[in-house]
Amino acid sequence: MSSEITVTVNGESRRVARGVTAREALGANSGKDPVAAIVNGKVLDLSRRLEADATVAPVMAESPEGIDTIRHSTAHLMAMAVQSLYPGTQVTIGPTIEDGFYYDFAPKTPFTLEDLPKIEAKMKELAKADLKIERIEVPREEAVKQFAAMGEDYKVQLIKEAEDPISMYRQGDWMDLCRGPHVPSTRYLRAFKLLSVAGAYWRGDEHNPMLSRIYGTAFATKEALDEHLKLMELARQRDHRKLGREMGLYMFDPIAPGQPFYLPKGLIIFNQLVDYVRRLYRRYGFDEVITPQIFKNEMFHTSGHWDNFRENMFLTPDPESDDTTVERGPEGWRKGYGVKPMNCPGHTFVYRAEKRSYRDLPLRFAEFSRLHRAERSGVLHGLTRVRVMSQDDAHIFCTESQIEDEVAMNLEMVREIYTTLGFERVEFKLATMPDQHMGTEEQWRMTEGKLANAMSRNEIAFELNPKEGAFYGPKIEIYVPDALKRKWQVATIQLDYNMPQAFGLTYTSSAGIEERPVMIHRAILGSVERFIGVLIEHTGGVLPFWLAPEQARVLSLSEKVEGYAKEIADLLKREGFRVTADLRGEKLGFKVREAELAKVPYMIVAGEREAAERTVSLRLLRGAKSQSMSLEQLVETLRKEPLPA
Repeated sequence: MSSEITVTVNGESRRVARGVTAREALGANSGKDPVAAIVNGKVLDLSRRLEADATVAPVMAESPEGIDTIRHSTAHLMAMAVQSLYPGTQVTIGPTIEDGFYYDFAPKTPFTLEDLPKIEAKMKELAKADLKIERIEVPREEAVKQFAAMGEDYKVQLIKEAEDPISMYRQGDWMDLCRGPHVPSTRYLRAFKLLSVAGAYWRGDEHNPMLSRIYGTAFATKEALDEHLKLMELARQRDHRKLGREMGLYMFDPIAPGQPFYLPKGLIIFNQLVDYVRRLYRRYGFDEVITPQIFKNEMFHTSGHWDNFRENMFLTPDPESDDTTVERGPEGWRKGYGVKPMNCPGHTFVYRAEKRSYRDLPLRFAEFSRLHRAERSGVLHGLTRVRVMSQDDAHIFCTESQIEDEVAMNLEMVREIYTTLGFERVEFKLATMPDQHMGTEEQWRMTEGKLANAMSRNEIAFELNPKEGAFYGPKIEIYVPDALKRKWQVATIQLDYNMPQAFGLTYTSSAGIEERPVMIHRAILGSVERFIGVLIEHTGGVLPFWLAPEQARVLSLSEKVEGYAKEIADLLKREGFRVTADLRGEKLGFKVREAELAKVPYMIVAGEREAAERTVSLRLLRGAKSQSMSLEQLVETLRKEPLPA
């Protein structure tokens, strides 16, 4: 075996000694203080030794890979601080997550928010100590002995399930089981913050012990951390659950977990969004249908949901069956019924209710029916993660040659809808074949190519999202960045050859032979519930005029002008606006604050002078100064508010 290998850095190759570290391989091309290295496409520690030819690139702290590495190492720093401060605490797992990290602990006493400042101070002390972080590999049996001797029962469980050899990381006199990578030393961990404490079951199983989970975040610089914390505070202020209560839009109750109660004002927003999409349906050629809520489970077996989605479905045995097995196991339950989690299987029955010809295609069926999904209680979150939802759901049945035109048409709808709703940028990903899927790999690659071609044809830049397609086909995922720089996955366009095959769908071609249609699954708002939550947080509750549940509020200054205030409200109602009158005997400042809390776009002040002159004083939620105008000018001002197409 040669004592040298070839390393390629920035396109330049050179021979180096076998066993050099990644940092040594980078040499002068490492940039300013990298935190890790990418070796043949994989992020590794700078201290990892190279035993074969490799392409090597530096990972800088500000890069996505660098931030992920910093957060991973900060999770270890936190665990070290916790065990230093609270001897006897066991560590379990501590992964990075979007915008941060967490670590689950088994302490003698559960942690509280009051513990976080103390832990954070210890972390800063350890970071300043510049402790070297070293990777160690040992046989599984040796690792079991080491962690058992340390009293780390949870780590022992993990080691017994891991592959040989076991990798561990040491910093100072502290050690943890981990795959890595990590930064070279604790001095690289300069900007972090512990955020919250929560309970979490070991491995997410409610039958296992409850652990204490500490959440935190970390960045490459203090400036980036401060900006993130500022956005977090804004997010708390804009939390759709908080604003929903203040604006009187919706409520939740433990009697129906994960299922929102729409209050009158919230239902206005829901209906306005649905009506807007319905108007677009007429323009783009969609026909609306309603299919049943409950189907025999044999349908879900045919569609693939039984094998791929059953754990997320609400199922029931057949109430008329005498077969006692219906209450036991999946085979018995298959004979029962399921509440639909998706509209697609039902739409195949609408399609095959008639004999179809190529002249009928494309057929575009849309539906807003309620969908039910058995989400775990731990993931439920206001409107953004629910158990019951409505989707602006549609399924297009078309010929092979019509696919790209239909996808392009739906991409056009995506752009129109999100521009109208105030999202300035839309980003696209192509989600490819998951590990659990229907159909052949060859078929998947072909369908992925068609979606990629459709986006390229429409000059849409996109990224790949590997293994994130639906079990029946690849999908275009559409993301919108909101005002707080968060990205939300909203719309999807999915291409499906499997369901038409499973349900035996056909059409008669121009040659008079039976052909199989292609099915396109498509939602643009996605879950209407989730979209409302996203929109509330994006706008801070200050919705476009046409969506505002209360478009104007008349504020009377005294009992003497109550009649005039009612007259103004009645006039605007006749003009079709959503208006209320606040006739309470409160001061104007109080009434204004109440209207601002409810995010009412127009506050119309009526006092004795206004009543005498048949005018109003108009205040705007969006910060403009008050202005006096006639009733006619008031009506005209409201009429000029833009409306969606």
